[in-house]
Amino acid sequence: MPAVPASDQPAPRSGRWLPLLVLLIGLALTAAFAAWSWQRERSEELARFDRRVDRFAQMLGSRVQSYIDTLPGLRVFDASNANLSDAAFSQYVEAISLQRRFPGLALTFVAERLRGDELAGFVRSVREDRSRRADGHPGFDVRPPGQRAQHMVIRHVQPADDGAFGYDLYDPTQSYRADVDAALRDGGYVATGPILLARDRFGPKSPERTSVVIRAATYRTVLVPDSAQERERLAEGVVGIAFRTAELVRSAIPPGLEGYLHLHIDDQRAIVAGQPAEVFDSTWLDPQARASSAGPQRRLSLNVADRQWEIVVSLREGAVPHTPDASNAMALLLGVLLSASLAAMTRTLVQAAANEARKVHEATEQLQAEKRSVEQSERRYRMLFENSLDAVLRTRPDGSVLAANPAACALFGHSEAELMKLGRDGLIDPADSRVAELLDQRERTGRAQGQVRMLRADGRHFEAEVSANAYVDVDGQSTNSLIVRDVTERERTAARQAQLTAILDATPDFVGSADPQGRLNFLNRAARRMLGIAETDALPELDFAYCHPAWAAQTIVDVGVPAALRSGVWAGQTAIACADGRELPVSQVIICLRDAQGRITSLATVARDLSDLHAALAQQHALEARLLEAQKMESIGTLAGGVAHDFNNVLAAILGNLSIARDDLGTAHPVQQHLAMVQQAATRARSLVQQILAFSRRLPQERMVQPLAPLVSEALALLRATLPASVQLEAHLSEQPLAAEVDAGQVQQVVLNLCNNAWQALPGQIGRIGVHLDAVSIAAGDEAAGSTPPGRYARLSVVDDGSGMDEATRARIFEPFFTTKPVGQGTGLGLAVVHGIVAASGGSIAVHSRRGLGTRIDVHLPLRDSAGSAPVAATGTDAAQRGRGEHVLLADDDDVVGLTLQALLERAGYRVTRVDSGIAAIDTVSRAPRGHDLVVTDFNMPGLSGLSVAEQLAEIAPGLPVIITSGYVTEELLERARELGVRAVLLKEHSLERLTRAVHESLAATSADGDPPAGISRA
Repeated sequence: MPAVPASDQPAPRSGRWLPLLVLLIGLALTAAFAAWSWQRERSEELARFDRRVDRFAQMLGSRVQSYIDTLPGLRVFDASNANLSDAAFSQYVEAISLQRRFPGLALTFVAERLRGDELAGFVRSVREDRSRRADGHPGFDVRPPGQRAQHMVIRHVQPADDGAFGYDLYDPTQSYRADVDAALRDGGYVATGPILLARDRFGPKSPERTSVVIRAATYRTVLVPDSAQERERLAEGVVGIAFRTAELVRSAIPPGLEGYLHLHIDDQRAIVAGQPAEVFDSTWLDPQARASSAGPQRRLSLNVADRQWEIVVSLREGAVPHTPDASNAMALLLGVLLSASLAAMTRTLVQAAANEARKVHEATEQLQAEKRSVEQSERRYRMLFENSLDAVLRTRPDGSVLAANPAACALFGHSEAELMKLGRDGLIDPADSRVAELLDQRERTGRAQGQVRMLRADGRHFEAEVSANAYVDVDGQSTNSLIVRDVTERERTAARQAQLTAILDATPDFVGSADPQGRLNFLNRAARRMLGIAETDALPELDFAYCHPAWAAQTIVDVGVPAALRSGVWAGQTAIACADGRELPVSQVIICLRDAQGRITSLATVARDLSDLHAALAQQHALEARLLEAQKMESIGTLAGGVAHDFNNVLAAILGNLSIARDDLGTAHPVQQHLAMVQQAATRARSLVQQILAFSRRLPQERMVQPLAPLVSEALALLRATLPASVQLEAHLSEQPLAAEVDAGQVQQVVLNLCNNAWQALPGQIGRIGVHLDAVSIAAGDEAAGSTPPGRYARLSVVDDGSGMDEATRARIFEPFFTTKPVGQGTGLGLAVVHGIVAASGGSIAVHSRRGLGTRIDVHLPLRDSAGSAPVAATGTDAAQRGRGEHVLLADDDDVVGLTLQALLERAGYRVTRVDSGIAAIDTVSRAPRGHDLVVTDFNMPGLSGLSVAEQLAEIAPGLPVIITSGYVTEELLERARELGVRAVLLKEHSLERLTRAVHESLAATSADGDPPAGISRA
């Protein structure tokens, strides 16, 4: 049926604006509600803030006024007692409980006004006042000393204050006199600006000590004289109180608002006078209490005696004024979602209406087109049906035949009428099980394709390929179109070809064929794999000789093919050129195939891989050598690990106790020199253990920027003990600090392997080996440096005067298991290991050698800044890393090591509990899970290892930091310790330099964030 052309009528546009309008209206209503809700919350918050500020201001004013209200009684008390004694003043103050009733009140005092000629008698009377003290005040004097016309001396002060007692308020070095005289003249209360009391001037400066003093004049009469002249004439002195402003404000802040409000108070008169004016700021009590720039703010004024304070109240930065109302946010979200949902629903309805209209229009157009094409299709179908070369049958679902074309009549040997009478079932072999599957497939999908056995008129069976399609005929009934092809011969040929191909593909041998011109036309699976041709790819235009290297192709062209042409077959040994560049040795047969007339039809070849046979013996020898080397290295590693653990315990005890002994003895003690020599020898022994562990690969790699000369020197020192006396070892090491980023053990292994190779190359093991270390600059194209890129390098050269190498040997010396030594005298791994270490360190190797003239091997390592070299181990405990009495649990089964570590930790300021096993450590922590700040445990202990202790402690006391010490450290130990959250893993022989630092860092990390660090420290 022809396709119906798409309609040119556009889809209806009416109503397309409606979803957008609904969305906009919903969002507008939601936004209006959100704005109203926000404004309401803002108004409530401002009102809440104002109420809290008013409450604070009322409380602060009440507190200040209560201070001032103490002055009238104090003034009357002083005026009523002409000769006021210390005992009477003290009893008065204690009777009215000033300090207890008024928080922040710093002192209460009485000062007497004196003429200069009255000063001596005044001092004498004070010294003889024994009302409170049996000896009076023998040391009393007026401060500051000096003759003045008038004095205003503080006679009584409570509580006792040596800084204020005897102080002259007319001190010419201070500005107090103006305020005192103003109090005398005016008769009222006079306050100072923010000041430091006399007792606070010489102590540590702190804003919290800021005070304000309020004074009132005393007269000879109880009542204040009316005129200024009378007040000046009758004035006898002043009384006063002093209070600390920080305590005042703290007591006035309502409970719960300390973390909410930020307060700042200034003295306005002090600002005008250019004097210190800050009375209080919230940062005095909390350095983090900064004012928020976005919140509300209020300014208030408070009269304090004759002064005025300006108070600025605002929100603290980060303060949450109240719990946000989640209902507003939820309402806003629901409003947006509802608006979007209504708009989506409207859009869906509009689109559905438009789609229905479009479908009606398209259906009408389609019916009209179908009606026009029915007659045309019927004519075309009839023409194709009658002239098709394939057999075509029209059938009903029940199997009846409606029509058959001439090709069907010829195929089955029946006329069309006979076929219609037989029906479909009379043409198909009923024993064929495939028929039911095809019928089921047609019922499900409307079409089916496959093969079945069918019957001819003479009763013979044939294999047929059937294609069936179901459709509705013009009369409205279901009809099937059945196309039948005879594929009997094709199936036989395909079966034979598939069987032959399967056999050829199953063989691992190379099988191929070519036409008489030598062009390949078949390759089996093994041949395609060798030549790199995919099984699904077509064969390119390749010549028969393409499969072989040049020498083998020449053999085939000159010998193999001519012999096959003469005798029909040729056999010989050649090679296949594989896609990966290998030459595969093969045993090959070439066969010449001819037809009945003797003409050549094709050339076939079969080649069998001989590489396994060739490599079998070499592989066997290599495996034997590798097994021997692995067993030897495993034995060395096991022995080195066991010796290192025990020996490092001894070294840790020796070095630790030496350090303690040297610290206890004076630096000038005569034994110090001998102890220093012992310590140097123990350090050397520790270095030797590290070298042995590195050589036996028992220590993990640790690349760092470090000088090369000490590493080379230590390796040579170890090597001298193994070389025979007939070998002369010479070292020429540069004095420059040549540093590279390397692993110390690997560098020493490079030196040992190169020198060992040089030694074995000496004829009769007699000769000279030279080791050189210097700095070189390599330019681009420098042939002497080989493939080394341009730059600055440290060059390590090992030179021998041995037998040297030819070019072929030199090209293979870095191949694993390649060796020129007899069986049993080498593994072929030494130089391969050197090459791997140097390459991993970013360096390169250049080899210079000639047969009979010796060998020089240059190792180039990129130079690094020596400032990044390894840190020098500390010889003592840094004072900044001393403990503060933290409780450390120490577990070590070696009493000597345990006592040494305990002494080191206790001398560093820690409190140590020592146990002798992991089980005891677990029991100790179980009894008091919070009684310890850190655990230091040995790794290798009977019962429980250090890792088992760390694992159980993580369950008993989560978060308790653990440090593990061990005689040797492996990558497996570090990885497992990292999984368990262990803070650090220490080598025992480094306990002296690194234990206290590791303990300090672990405790500092725990107190900083409460979580273990992301990585583990390997000290």
